[in-house]
Amino acid sequence: MEARPTERIAVGYVTRAKGVKGQVKVEPLTRDPQRFARLSEVVLAKEGHQERRLRLENWRVEGRALVLKFAGIDTCEEARELLVKGYLTIAPEEAAPLPPDTFYVADLIGCRVETEAGALLGQIAEVLPLPTTDAYVVRPAGGGGEFLIPAVGDFVVEVSPAQRRVVVRGVEELLA
Repeated sequence: MEARPTERIAVGYVTRAKGVKGQVKVEPLTRDPQRFARLSEVVLAKEGHQERRLRLENWRVEGRALVLKFAGIDTCEEARELLVKGYLTIAPEEAAPLPPDTFYVADLIGCRVETEAGALLGQIAEVLPLPTTDAYVVRPAGGGGEFLIPAVGDFVVEVSPAQRRVVVRGVEELLA
């Protein structure tokens, strides 16, 4: 699954400043880090700050991360203050098509979770990226504690973000 803010799509998270020329280390939030080769601008979304449009000057892959340099940010201090802990976002129309049976997290949040028989179990409150698979955090319809449903074919029969619905089976043991 890919991360997706409400209106814009996050393609990277700035983890720290790198070097003395304003570069930053970025955790890619996309299946294809090469997509940065097709980007000239992104919008930085950082909690407590106004969105900031940034022009990408250059980038490179470094291990599992990316190193990016943006126009007008030329010192380590500027990079740290302005960019670190921010999400690099693009407009939805700039998003690459997702592979089949892959969904943006934001499209799943709030979906009804129902059994094959149509019984309402609750709504997806969060999607947890776990080492082997994602898991849906479901908030029960009648209140009470949350429960997890692994996002795998053994449990998930149908995912329909357009209908705001996820159909599951064999989850009785998970609810006990």
